[in-house]
Formats: sequence, structure tokens, C-alpha cells
Amino acid sequence: MISINKTDVNNKKTLVNCVKDLYRMGFTSPVSGNHSVRMQNKKWMWITPSGIPRYNLQEEDLVKVHLETGKTLGRLKPSIEWYMHVSIYKKLGKVNAIVHTHSPYTLGIAISVIDKFQHIIEEAKIVVGNPVIIPNKPSGSTELANIVSEAFGQDGEKLRAVIIKNHGVVAVGSNIHQARAVVEALEEWAKILTISKIFGGPKYVLDN
Repeated sequence: MISINKTDVNNKKTLVNCVKDLYRMGFTSPVSGNHSVRMQNKKWMWITPSGIPRYNLQEEDLVKVHLETGKTLGRLKPSIEWYMHVSIYKKLGKVNAIVHTHSPYTLGIAISVIDKFQHIIEEAKIVVGNPVIIPNKPSGSTELANIVSEAFGQDGEKLRAVIIKNHGVVAVGSNIHQARAVVEALEEWAKILTISKIFGGPKYVLDN
């Protein structure tokens, strides 16, 4: 039996609310995207399950996964991307939450001829920093898990977002609120950059 303290219980509730909010805002489809939080004991994580519509997700649907053994506890199967989450947690000790979305404007920029995020928003520069864009690998594969975790690991603990071409965005944070803020700020950045491109591109760009 694994004891669950008050903080972990609150984190489960916050995680479920985050999943539903991001769905309502159009960051995911009913069954796309996956999100997790690391438990306080640092040995386990809560992660969203496969096959449950995001708008119907409940706390009891979350799956517990051991970060070393991969052992799962719960009545449902964890997201097929569970190993990607495990790989990131093992690589980054200060990260306690991961949000993976299919943010449409962010992906639109990443797969377009632009293929570059120019700093045009002060808040995004602070919250997101410099996102890294990487090639896609099959969903749920160890190849995808490794390339994402390696991208985060190359910049120590500073990188906050990795954009996988033709796939999605992976954002990390010390808690779920911080990870969520990264994907939301990144999407706002992408929207404004897209509008700017319609009118000929940004004339005023912030220093990197």
C-alpha cells in the first residue's frame, strides 16, 4: 500500500482540472495529449490514462507509474507516452509536472516554412524562454521518449518547452501551474506571430 499525502491528493485534483481546461481551450482533442505530476516521494507519478475523453476525466482515472520500474497502479492503462514522462523526470530532478498538448498555432509555426520562434512578446520571453523544435518519432516509442528527454537535458534545467514537429508540445515545470503557463504563453506567442506574418512579418523583435 502506497500512502498518499494531502499534497499529492491536491495535485491530482489540479491535474484533472488542468486537463479539462486545456481541452476546453482547444489545446487537445478528446483523447489527445497527456499530462502528469510527480508525487512528493519522487518515486511515482500520476499520469492521464489512454482512451478516456478529456472532458470526462476524473481523479480516480489517473494512473500511478513507478519512475524506476515502470510498474503501474490503477484500473486503466496509462497514456502510451508514459515512458516519455518517465524519461524527462529521470533526466530533470527539479521538474515535477509535464504537460503535452497539440497546440494548433504552435505546431503550425513549427511545421511551416517559418520554422522559427522570434521573440516578439515580453511575457513569452520570460515564461517560455527559447523553445526547441525537434523532428517527430512514432507516438509511444522509446525513440520519441529519448529524443524529447535528451533535448531537455542538453540545456540543463533551463529549457521549458520542446516542440515535436507534426506531433505536439511538451512543457515542464516545478508544478502543474508552471508547466501549463508555458504551453499557454507559447500558444499566445504563436498566434501573435502568425498574425504578424499575415501583415508582412514582425517589424519589432526583442533581443534573444
